[in-house]
Amino acid sequence: MTRYLLADIGGTHTRLAESEPGGRPVATERFNNSEFTDAAELFVTRAARHAREHPGQDLIVGAAVAGPVTAGRAQMTNIDWVIDADDLALATASQDAVVINDYQALARSLPELTSDDLAPINGAAESFPTISEPLAVLGPGTGLGVAGAMPSSSGWAVISGEGGHVTLAAADDEEAQVLSYLRADLGHVSAESLLSGSGLERLHEALHGERLAAPQISKAADAQQSSALRTLDLFFRFLGTTAGNLALTLGARGGIYLAGGILAKLGPERVINSRLQERLVAKGRFADYLSPIPVYLIKDPDFAALLGLRAWLDDLVCASQGGR
Repeated sequence: MTRYLLADIGGTHTRLAESEPGGRPVATERFNNSEFTDAAELFVTRAARHAREHPGQDLIVGAAVAGPVTAGRAQMTNIDWVIDADDLALATASQDAVVINDYQALARSLPELTSDDLAPINGAAESFPTISEPLAVLGPGTGLGVAGAMPSSSGWAVISGEGGHVTLAAADDEEAQVLSYLRADLGHVSAESLLSGSGLERLHEALHGERLAAPQISKAADAQQSSALRTLDLFFRFLGTTAGNLALTLGARGGIYLAGGILAKLGPERVINSRLQERLVAKGRFADYLSPIPVYLIKDPDFAALLGLRAWLDDLVCASQGGR
């Protein structure tokens, strides 16, 4: 029998879990990356435990990382780690090792998520549907992650690119003024320029002339401070416009899923009460196309990445055994 050792590796923390094929990740642990010299060291202890607790069972290692991956190798952005699939396989004595981008894992998780993993954001999401159409995920965090999942005759195919760096669009005069102000400083204003942790801070400074940390803005909004509320209002409007563009581009009639640490911390109530849904569907004659699309907030994006990683490994094992 085969078991998986799964890791969601960010710039600061890593979550490790185990899973059987087709199962949900269990025995999750969270580690500070600063306590380890490299990713392989972090895996070794957990792999040794697997060998003791599950003697004779094969191990496959999977890592979802916050950064670009080329040929199974990732250079982390916010920590001086190179994560290489061959190195992980050697260090853990595993049958195989796979390294993918964290939003590839998140996209692959979408068909696996249950209603317990999600908070419905619009009326279309109140009843959990049978998923048979394209899905999309985007999430503001350190950056803006964007990906999609498409149904095919052989299962789910993931589309992952650099959608966070598309040009951010204005939907009204106020937004156009903000973008004009930021272009003078940034040149190109990408979606990630505002729809991220540093982007939220940049947006607040553009509106109010003061730089506050993202948690301070959230705390001020909780205290009903008008400047912070205005910043979040504009943030959600831009996010809704970007989500609507993504839905049209991918034909994501199966659902739009919101992820990222910022939204998880703000919580579903603030997302629901924002103008995100209003802007998501504000596409002229295509409003009727977008209105029935369910919108969900993923409650625990880190767990979802582990779940998607497990599904990714299932797909690879299945393909190696001759398909479904």
